[in-house]
Amino acid sequence: MPHRKLFLLIAFVFFFSCCLCFALVTTRYIGDWPDTWPKELEPFRKKAMTFDIMTGTQENAYEIHFEKREEFENLWPTILKLKDKGAPLTLRSIEKPFKKGKLFNNEKPVVRIFSYCHPAQPRYRPGGKKLIPAPPWPDSIKSPTGQLPEYVTISQDGNSLIPVEDRKLTVIKYRARTDIELVVDGNIIDLNRIPLPADTPIIDKRFEEK
Repeated sequence: MPHRKLFLLIAFVFFFSCCLCFALVTTRYIGDWPDTWPKELEPFRKKAMTFDIMTGTQENAYEIHFEKREEFENLWPTILKLKDKGAPLTLRSIEKPFKKGKLFNNEKPVVRIFSYCHPAQPRYRPGGKKLIPAPPWPDSIKSPTGQLPEYVTISQDGNSLIPVEDRKLTVIKYRARTDIELVVDGNIIDLNRIPLPADTPIIDKRFEEK
């Protein structure tokens, strides 16, 4: 009997651990971005994907796949409007065959938008006040030039959101800044055919992944 109880306990812990791991990232097969985003995105909702990421960082990633160059190039100016001031543009190349074990599939040209959790839920520390890590963001988290930090967390007293300066910190981090990532194929997404904003840092990961 003791062995049976021990077996059941181990099985329960294993099952719970597996459920917890799988719950860290969930996928929705629709672009469930805020209704306040530009109306030009609406036709792409049904063929987009939403990733709810809860792996120590709390954020949403939206993927829009394109099958026609014209669709992407017409939407590109609208996509750029989503990127926050000072946020980088990350470039990746398509991967064939796709390397298993990664969160995102880079087999096809795609626009990936990293943004705050939507719908936003109040967060709080015991003894503090409820805080909503979503726009409108308080001026206190912005840089002197008005730029948002990539992530924020809740202050020790639980009364405010504060910027996270070091991504390695073991605190729950909530995305504040909206970043854009392009998976480039040179045909549908061709960097030679689209304008890249001059005031945007470019993080080029196309070659280090090959």
